Amino acid sequence: MLQAVDMSQRSSSASSPDQSFLAITGAGVWLPGACNCEQLSSLLKCSTFPRQNETSPPTGASIEPRARRRASRLSRALADACAEATAQAGLDTSQIATVFGSTLGEAHTMISLLGQMWRREEMSPMGFATSVHSAASSVVSISAGNRAFTTSLSADYDTAGAALTEAWSVVQTMGIPAVVVCGDDHSPPDFVPESEAFDLLAIALSLTPLEPATSAVNPALGYLSLPHAGNPSLKPIDSSPQIARNPQAGLLDVLAHLLARRSGTVRLDRELGNGQVVTLVCQ
Repeated sequence: MLQAVDMSQRSSSASSPDQSFLAITGAGVWLPGACNCEQLSSLLKCSTFPRQNETSPPTGASIEPRARRRASRLSRALADACAEATAQAGLDTSQIATVFGSTLGEAHTMISLLGQMWRREEMSPMGFATSVHSAASSVVSISAGNRAFTTSLSADYDTAGAALTEAWSVVQTMGIPAVVVCGDDHSPPDFVPESEAFDLLAIALSLTPLEPATSAVNPALGYLSLPHAGNPSLKPIDSSPQIARNPQAGLLDVLAHLLARRSGTVRLDRELGNGQVVTLVCQ
């Protein structure tokens, strides 16, 4: 198992930095009651997450207007989280790599299209275009004029681990920053049992190489290891059941501990996947 390292003891002159770690230079989030990291920090001060009604839906402000009008709620939330993480890191959105992860993806749009097909109704090509799993990856990249690497993946409750592993590979092989953006919309009632229902959640982390020459403009918030098998030392945060059941809740735990400056290992799947953890080192 990878061991935590004291990044505060490293410097730009370190001869052999631990290449299993990446620097976290920005973070973003959207969930009911907290549409950015500042609001999430305030919410974390409560003993438990209250079940809050959304004061406003995700804006998708970084998506160009024409695409924004037909973007789903999930795509807008992912775009909002991605924009916050890249802005905090001071990254050029036209040159960064992006890795999008979602367990169910655009399930709401897909189920609606299947219903239209069953009823033999006319189906919109635009509806199909926004039902694919890479919808958010596409609209975010096109809106930013980004021709760099992007991908969209799904791995059930191990989606966060798969996305972080993919981003780690991109950063280490290409030497460029990558933003991991994971999220799932509220569960479709005809697709997920009520006892397993969950709310919308989107989280983004900007990851850069350790070397300052290729890192983001702003200093690191902390350091994150490659996902690996192991036992967590940090507990999941208290939250509403609807947030805790979201397949990306483990990545929310990582973000919450990062904002609280707690170092340790965090499980990525809330005990529903293959048991991957990451080691988080905070300054």
